[in-house]
Amino acid sequence: MSPTRTAAAIRGLLMAVGAVAAGTGTSVVLRGTAAIPGGAPTVASNDSVLRFYAVWWAAQWPAAWSLARDPALDAGRLRALCATTFLGGLARVAAMRSSGRPHPLFQALTAFELVAPPVLLAARSRTGLPGGAR
Repeated sequence: MSPTRTAAAIRGLLMAVGAVAAGTGTSVVLRGTAAIPGGAPTVASNDSVLRFYAVWWAAQWPAAWSLARDPALDAGRLRALCATTFLGGLARVAAMRSSGRPHPLFQALTAFELVAPPVLLAARSRTGLPGGAR
């Protein structure tokens, strides 16, 4: 794939991730555990923290979209976004080890969160944009 197409693919993925973050984060803020596949009613403290974290997840939308519109695909911002996504995947693995396997959707998301960041960073380094290798 050409460097231009690689950059376009990265931008497209960032736009998609941003849209998903906005939609799912807002849904969880408004509906709590009812928005989660396989979710169940919970105690007030769990609902409170879930909705709080959902706001942070939804905040990935402007961060991802801003990065997608950056002509240079800022390498530092992409690394930060990829690092938090990867760490989120590791947190899901920890949850699986302590609580068992979640709904299949979350198992698939875990795989995406662990695989996509290194792939995105490798792809970014092949675009020829400044700041790609580190």
